[in-house]
Amino acid sequence: MSEILLVVDMQNGFMSEKCRHIIPTIIKLIKRFLADGKLVEFTRFINTADSNYVKLIHWSRLMQESETSIIDELQPYTNNIFDKPYYSAFTESFSSFIFINKISKIYLCGIATDSCIFKTAIDSFERGLEPVIIEDACSSHGGQEAHDAGIFLLKRNIGKNQIKMTDEVLEEML
Repeated sequence: MSEILLVVDMQNGFMSEKCRHIIPTIIKLIKRFLADGKLVEFTRFINTADSNYVKLIHWSRLMQESETSIIDELQPYTNNIFDKPYYSAFTESFSSFIFINKISKIYLCGIATDSCIFKTAIDSFERGLEPVIIEDACSSHGGQEAHDAGIFLLKRNIGKNQIKMTDEVLEEML
């Protein structure tokens, strides 16, 4: 397999009314990827008391299981969950997974376009992998303006053709 759908940080602590609209789209993508025999993996951000999130930006959320759990709607689809203590999915275990499974293309969806999606896409790009951001399956708990800023910067940094909508991705899979 050379392609995966990576569902980024769809956790209770990040889920707000600003983000809930992407849940049905993500479920649609998951079902299609699984039906086509492709891998679907999840990330989960877990903050710690000694992190720079706490020390430098005074953000101390996502330390408790009630906040770090994947949202209920996506629980039936979770297989591998890669825990991460920072924005990027590229922990040692995720990087090994990518290498072992010979992944060359990562479709990204989830939260937050302007941070974890952004950093994982950049890290994919810099590792020689092809990141594809599924724009209508991403959101930001910072709101639409933060999401739009993330998309703008991603277009500049990984290429405008790497930003796609769900229907376009599904059509290309035919």
